[in-house]
Amino acid sequence: MTPSPEVIAAAQAAQRAYAQAPTSVTIAQFGQESGWGKSMPPDSFNPFGIKALAGQPFVMAQTHEVVGGRAVRVLAPFRKYGSLAEAFLDHARLLATEPVYAEARGKLPDIAGYVQAMAAHYATDPHYAEDLLALIRGDGLAQYDLPFGG
Repeated sequence: MTPSPEVIAAAQAAQRAYAQAPTSVTIAQFGQESGWGKSMPPDSFNPFGIKALAGQPFVMAQTHEVVGGRAVRVLAPFRKYGSLAEAFLDHARLLATEPVYAEARGKLPDIAGYVQAMAAHYATDPHYAEDLLALIRGDGLAQYDLPFGG
């Protein structure tokens, strides 16, 4: 699927703000997590499935998790944002600054290595990295990446 110009612009703005947040990965996660913006927790502007931390605004929504090798549905607090642009920037900040993603950042500019390392902490689905890489390759999302550090 070709992402909308608004999604491309938001993902590139996030990469500019946080140089270690590849646009292709951000767009692939947008597509994978929200069905290209069609399936987000209600009233959340949260297309990335980011869970809320204590004290953050949130909405409760059902989600699928893989626990002990089995897919289960759980009710979870999802972060509530004021806009999609805010969600894109927070997603980029999360991946570019949180220590749990340091290994992934160390793989850049190797996008496949980055995705494999990032996915191990971002999602419970054991096929998450494969799914993201399939979107990046199949939809030609690497064309939207900005030079790293630029």
